[in-house]
Amino acid sequence: MQTKMKNMWKMAAMFVLLTVGLVACDDDDDYSLGKYWISYGTVETSGPDDFSIVRDDGSRLVVVSNGIPLINIEDGQRVIANYTILGDSREEGVGLNGVIEYYVRLNGLYDVLTKAPVKQSFIEEDAEVREDSIGNDPIRVLEAWFGGKYLNINFEVAVRYGSSVKHFINLVQDDVQVHGDSVYVTLRHNGYDDVPESSTAGSFVWGFGRVSFDILSLIPEGKTSVPVKLIWTEYGDSLEDRETKSDSGTFILPQNSGTSSATTLISVGTTGLNRKIKQSELGVEKIATVVR
Repeated sequence: MQTKMKNMWKMAAMFVLLTVGLVACDDDDDYSLGKYWISYGTVETSGPDDFSIVRDDGSRLVVVSNGIPLINIEDGQRVIANYTILGDSREEGVGLNGVIEYYVRLNGLYDVLTKAPVKQSFIEEDAEVREDSIGNDPIRVLEAWFGGKYLNINFEVAVRYGSSVKHFINLVQDDVQVHGDSVYVTLRHNGYDDVPESSTAGSFVWGFGRVSFDILSLIPEGKTSVPVKLIWTEYGDSLEDRETKSDSGTFILPQNSGTSSATTLISVGTTGLNRKIKQSELGVEKIATVVR
């Protein structure tokens, strides 16, 4: 049944795309061909030309028309997808396992650096080497929010003009000190001598980057949520100064329900972890700096 429905939508998508120039769009149609959506998600593939994308809210994007057929994708790959919705499974009843499926034309796909948190206890096992490697260079957090099982962060780092050095980005979980029911994580950055000083400030620019950290392991067994405090170090009033900043929110165990409630945050403010990111703030149009 699932394969049959997908093939039917592929045929329908081809017909619609061939006739789009002859048919006027209805302004009341939420799935107009002139509209597009942008979402974070994870690739699920059963073949090079047969894949879908699971959004952070648990719903699934079934790709029935691929506008970028030469892309290289891998199962489990973290991406930002630009797509046009052609229809959804609610027209025939809710999709597989109760998850809403959207049949889409894929317009663009952007890879997202994905990592797991590093434990502070692991660093302290060889502190002389690992503390230096993990880095203590400043980093500017632009946006941070939960989505599915991830903590997503958009950031800026100082990059030497014309440099191709790969900066090192990590999230360190403090499992050494006790913080009650909360989880403390620190965003760490190693710029490998790309960090500006006052005497060389003119030769540096701000590079944009994004990263998703899989923080599902941070939720204690038996619980469905955990308060999270994110800490990072930015530049202060001068390039020699440092300023510690933080934000916090509650990470809720995703239920893969196919509804937005799976990633709803407990809102106590208007920035950072305390709100759901807007599509206009995903930073897709920005050129990411080279990070790993």
